Amino acid sequence: MISRARVLAPFNQGDLDSLCGVYCVMNAVRYLFPELRSQRSVALFQTLSENLTTNRVTAHETVGLGIEIPIVHSLVEAACNHLRDVLDVSVSATIFTPKIRRIDDLWTALGDVLDESQVAIIGLSGRHDHWTVAYQITERTIRLFDSDSMKVLHRARCSLRNLKTPHQIDPDEIILVRRGGV
Repeated sequence: MISRARVLAPFNQGDLDSLCGVYCVMNAVRYLFPELRSQRSVALFQTLSENLTTNRVTAHETVGLGIEIPIVHSLVEAACNHLRDVLDVSVSATIFTPKIRRIDDLWTALGDVLDESQVAIIGLSGRHDHWTVAYQITERTIRLFDSDSMKVLHRARCSLRNLKTPHQIDPDEIILVRRGGV
């Protein structure tokens, strides 16, 4: 008899839930503050969970449907406040505001702001709706620090609104998170 464990693959965290909105905030913080250890990361995760409750987001909305940009922004603000209180560090978040109409313009604008002390939380749609963290950009790729194991977005596979490309990036769904002064 063949073991079920050999035939069936177990579900992984994220296979059935839509918690990438929470994890993108955790990963932005983790990238910018590598000194934040496990115990403090758990405390931050609890703060973010409490923030979801404060925003009256139901478990069904969070786990089943995903999180929209206003809630992600609220989570980022909660994380910034938590880090200021717990680590006494300077951290800030801003909405990405350039008026972007073409993917080339988005690529240039992101290239101007991403560096070792600033990342971008990006909302993706297309192949699947997903929140991710961008930390580096080249002419052809965006490097990701991602909860779904995505490592890179290829420019040729991205657009702003073309549904024929695997990934659509909405410039209005980008939040910049910065470690240190503005």
